[in-house]
Amino acid sequence: MQRYHYSEFIEEIFSSWNWLDNDDKRHEEANQFMKLIAVVTCLRSIQISRDLSNLTMLEELKDVADTIVWDNLTVNVPRERDFLKILWKKFRRRRYEENLSILKGVSGYAVTGNLIAIMGPSGAGKTTLLAALAGKIEPAAGSVSINGQIVSQMIMSKISSYLPQFNALPTSLTVEEYLLFSYALKMNVNSVQRKFLSMKLSTKMGLIDCRDVLISNLSGGQRKRLSLAGELITRPKILFLDEPTTGLDIFSAKQVVEALTTISHESIVFCTIHQPGMDVYNLFSHVLLLSDGKTGYFGTLENATQFFLSLGYECPVGFDESEYYVKLLSRRKTETTTTNPNREDAGAEELIDKICRAFSRSPLSRIPKITKSKDLEIQPQRKPGCAIQFSWLTWRIWVESRRKIFQGWISWLSYFLSMAAVATFYTGINSHTQVGVQNARGALYMMSSEISFTVAYSVIYEFPSQLLIYLREDGVYGSGPYYVATFCGLVTIPIAVLKAILFTTVIYFILITQINLSNFLFYCLTTSVAAICSIAYGLVFSIWIENVDVITSIMVPIDVLFLLTAGMFYNLRSLPKYLTCFKYFSIFFYLNEALSIIYWSRIEDIECLASSDFPCLRNGEQVLSEYGFEKTNLIWDFSGLLSLTIAMNILGYIGLQRRRKIRTFL
Repeated sequence: MQRYHYSEFIEEIFSSWNWLDNDDKRHEEANQFMKLIAVVTCLRSIQISRDLSNLTMLEELKDVADTIVWDNLTVNVPRERDFLKILWKKFRRRRYEENLSILKGVSGYAVTGNLIAIMGPSGAGKTTLLAALAGKIEPAAGSVSINGQIVSQMIMSKISSYLPQFNALPTSLTVEEYLLFSYALKMNVNSVQRKFLSMKLSTKMGLIDCRDVLISNLSGGQRKRLSLAGELITRPKILFLDEPTTGLDIFSAKQVVEALTTISHESIVFCTIHQPGMDVYNLFSHVLLLSDGKTGYFGTLENATQFFLSLGYECPVGFDESEYYVKLLSRRKTETTTTNPNREDAGAEELIDKICRAFSRSPLSRIPKITKSKDLEIQPQRKPGCAIQFSWLTWRIWVESRRKIFQGWISWLSYFLSMAAVATFYTGINSHTQVGVQNARGALYMMSSEISFTVAYSVIYEFPSQLLIYLREDGVYGSGPYYVATFCGLVTIPIAVLKAILFTTVIYFILITQINLSNFLFYCLTTSVAAICSIAYGLVFSIWIENVDVITSIMVPIDVLFLLTAGMFYNLRSLPKYLTCFKYFSIFFYLNEALSIIYWSRIEDIECLASSDFPCLRNGEQVLSEYGFEKTNLIWDFSGLLSLTIAMNILGYIGLQRRRKIRTFL
């Protein structure tokens, strides 16, 4: 097609109108009118040329679309995870199969624009395949490549996003706050850009009308779309979703898959799905059917119908195709005679093997040769530093704690009732008598144990829910800023210190007759340090052990051991040498000894009864000596509490990093 320069085009138009007389006014108006037509026509031709150029560019983009290929993927897992069961089988000389094959040589490919439904009966290996493609687990054999290049787990994590089935979200934030938080930590943009991008993404995902609604008040479908929105911030090339429609009604499920259809225009989308309706099933471009770790079919929905028809299996009228295919590939017997009465019903396993063999031999299973068409583009993402991560994490903790302040009123009520009970029992005791010595020691013990137990166990019951969000947001922020923000945040330390000071104040004004400000502040400092140490104590168990019931079962005997070595129920002077070391790991010992030293060091005279046959303790130093405490150990007690705090925080941080490395997708 011949192209004219716009000036040549106008000149040619004008030359065809040379017969016009410029002196004639009417002809001059006609000349001006024709010139206008010529200019408009010229601009229109330029626009058409640009449109054609854009179409050519789009075709070129299609040619260089990203392609992912998985070739002969095989994944094995240990058949027995219990060490004792394995040892017992080997002892009885029974045959022990070390590994169980979940995936058995699965192959396929996908390109940008594909929305792939991974389907199959329970135990077919759907989630395992998704995790293997996403680089969450290491296959025993096979490879995953993109654009002809085999990619590592690190590269895959940079260009893809994985959304697990059970997704944890900070329910006390609004939709807009959650997106702003995600943009702040995933992209290095300013506040104006964050606001604009969050509004744009909310509109795209159909969440603009509920941007000021708390996540806890969203419907199931809205939560799923919000989770998707959080993953789309970094514009991943590949998106992996595990059961995105689970627990949703038909309407909400369709909304989620329609959103995935829009996303698939710029990405490759894989999602496992269970029993979708036909309205949802028809939204997918491709379907991958698995059975017993093998591929039963992979291709477009139209080719699926033709493939099963070629084997003699036709979906009955009014029956969902997806459900029919899954039923064919399940281990339960299928009613093939209803669809093909001239055919003998095959056994379930034979039928599965037959379908899988037929697909492996068909042209549909062939993977086109993918050459290295282009280098894999990894957009450099400048994420904020540790200080900004810490500030945003602290902001989220503060917002959540402010909105949940009334949800914790039961724990506060219980704490105030405990303080009231202690105040009722110990009001009016006289520490300058022999009977008062025992009462004062009981009050000090109640203060130390109540503070330590309350803080430690509150962390155990509250932190696991936060840990789920931390594991979900893997890669968004570092473990260090998160741990520091959680430990030093506006929820943990301030509340723990406040509880410690309140209880200390009650006990102090009960026991002390002569009020001294510096002495009172010293009490508060001691109990506050112990409360902070108790936070670390609770965090260690919460991080390293997943089940709360298991945590409490383990902590009870440990707490009993630490209480026995605290000097309250057992005289430390008679403690066996092989048990002496345990007291140095006990928060109760350091706190009880420190409080006893502070209190009894000020008691210079204790009344003795002349008629008593029991030994008489004449001053506070004798009381300390009687129970195995040393007056000079106060600095050592503070050092012990600080050392335990540091050591347990290090253990907690190591456990936090370990939890992110553990992959439990199988």
